[in-house]
Amino acid sequence: MPELLNLRNAGVKGINSDVKPWELEAEYMTSGANFRIFAGAIRASGGSNTWTTATAPNLIADELGNLVVDELGNQLVDSLGGTFNPGFILPVASTSADYWIAAGRNDVQVFDGATWTSIASTEGYNGVGAGDELNWTGCMLGSIPVINNPQAQPEVWVPQSPGQILTPLQWDAANTWQDKGFSFKVIRSHKNFLFALNLTEGATELPNSYRWSTAADINGLPFTWDETDLSALAGKAQIGGDAGTIIDGLSLRDAFAIYSENAITMLDFTADEFVWKARELSSTIGLLAKDCVTEVKGTHFFLSDGDIVRNDGNKIDSIIHNRLRRRLASGISEATFTNSFTVRNNALKEVWFCVPEEDAIYPNVAYVYNWKDDSWAIRDLPEAGVAFAAYGSQAEATTTWDAWDGSWEEQQGVWGSRQITPLDDTVIGVDSTTSSLIELDPALPTTDLGTVIERTDFPLEGHRQVTTITRLYPHIEGAGMLDIQVGSQDYAGAPIRWQPPQRFTPGVDRKLDVRTTGELHCWRLLSVGTISFDFSGMDVEYSRSGLR
Repeated sequence: MPELLNLRNAGVKGINSDVKPWELEAEYMTSGANFRIFAGAIRASGGSNTWTTATAPNLIADELGNLVVDELGNQLVDSLGGTFNPGFILPVASTSADYWIAAGRNDVQVFDGATWTSIASTEGYNGVGAGDELNWTGCMLGSIPVINNPQAQPEVWVPQSPGQILTPLQWDAANTWQDKGFSFKVIRSHKNFLFALNLTEGATELPNSYRWSTAADINGLPFTWDETDLSALAGKAQIGGDAGTIIDGLSLRDAFAIYSENAITMLDFTADEFVWKARELSSTIGLLAKDCVTEVKGTHFFLSDGDIVRNDGNKIDSIIHNRLRRRLASGISEATFTNSFTVRNNALKEVWFCVPEEDAIYPNVAYVYNWKDDSWAIRDLPEAGVAFAAYGSQAEATTTWDAWDGSWEEQQGVWGSRQITPLDDTVIGVDSTTSSLIELDPALPTTDLGTVIERTDFPLEGHRQVTTITRLYPHIEGAGMLDIQVGSQDYAGAPIRWQPPQRFTPGVDRKLDVRTTGELHCWRLLSVGTISFDFSGMDVEYSRSGLR
């Protein structure tokens, strides 16, 4: 008599390629790509759509590198065009619209959901050359966007309007950072302070030093960074020991965490003459590259050297060990690993760790961690790679009279209003080559997802019992078609005898008739086209064939 084995949660813990496959529970997959774990099921994901493409003017500069403007203050543009190459984006939510700032080589532009506008300052970006477009960093200080490129200068966008150009971030009332001859690699905010990390002052590089501004008023900017100003809380410090170069920093609840090459330092506010008290959290683990750490509910998740680590402010531990650590360490590009970044997908409880693999320049693979289910997935990024990505709203520009049809009495909305829901938020990437913003997680991708889910070396009844599978009842919901394959092995790690794939249509097909015999069994799901499906397991009909 045939037996029936119910595999209800097959693969729902995601991929585990570190542990030998024959030692894994049924909840793990041995390989796969372009899927996610969500609500106790495996869901097809992947693909991308171009959302919008920025204009790429070649802004005219004088012999000093300053942008040339006409008598009305409009920037003059070379009619031959130019290369924008954005390497950084920053979502900005204001009361009037949701904006996306994109910063590149010779320009900074803003997109309001409908139109691209250059907001580049008249100071110009002549020093931002090839490769330097990836050196931009930015943050929000309250409602104020702050961006920086060490080859240019720190700038702010106040007020948030497409007609407003960027202005320099002041050092004090009389000087900008550029006036002082100072620069830094990374700008971050914490509470109402700004932190400048990895300094260069004059001709002196201070890679293990950092500065903080005095506290800013609500929705204002700090009035000084001068540590000698006794009326302010500004200051300067360095991280000693073997910490190495400061890479980045990020708020962690009430503290500010500074990530160096080989250390993690926590800064706690003291309100005394020292302002910030430093404590070493780790002297052995550091950050792989800037923008490689993100915060989730009072916890940091970050890319380290060959590892992905969790930091709760008191202890650190690997979340990828005995899961995907070996693949991460062996796959990431040694030449371009500094282009890696992380992005948080709040709606789906995910953190994407985006890295370049093999010979890619920009990240082409994302290791996706679901912090609610503690599961791992892998997805491909667009073939050309993604220079940077952020999580923000795709809401359209503010409603205006011109956008309304019909009479005044027929209107249901409010002039100047925006209707925004959490569903507007998504992961947006930037293609540095085409100057395009890309939907990295679209509901209806225009390209084949290429979803693959695979489990090998699975014993139905122990490692000595030979069994024959005769029928499968997949638990799949969705629209479209997929191919399902089964296979068998004579012993752990043995070659797989894959059977030909069979087409399965969710909602139409109920079962698959198969026949495969072995001590261990394998299964594989492959998407066909841009199918949307949820897979939560299967019932396996089998019989015993004897002991080996």
